[in-house]
Amino acid sequence: MQANLRRGQVNITKTVLEYKRLTLYPDSRQLLVDDKEVILTAHEFDILQLLMSQPDKVFSREQLYQAVWKDGYYGENNTVNVHISNIRKKLKEQLPDEVIQTIYGIGFKLV
Repeated sequence: MQANLRRGQVNITKTVLEYKRLTLYPDSRQLLVDDKEVILTAHEFDILQLLMSQPDKVFSREQLYQAVWKDGYYGENNTVNVHISNIRKKLKEQLPDEVIQTIYGIGFKLV
């Protein structure tokens, strides 16, 4: 991104991300499921925003950790797993089907 800034290119993010019944508003940091708000922590929101920005991509734990916490990933850190679990619990109240799939040995993606 820094290289893009030096070249005068601007990375514009979508103002609204939609995936199935989820609507995410990055500017107001709001998530709606069928027009009902789901309250997420800052890190949960950032994880879901990243997943929704590229719904077909599988993100590794390392990629999620580095993108959200802006820090190096040191391996067997359970932090990402706990946050994914919390997101799933909060979404399950509105959505009976899983939205985030675990890809064994690789990471997570939307389904």
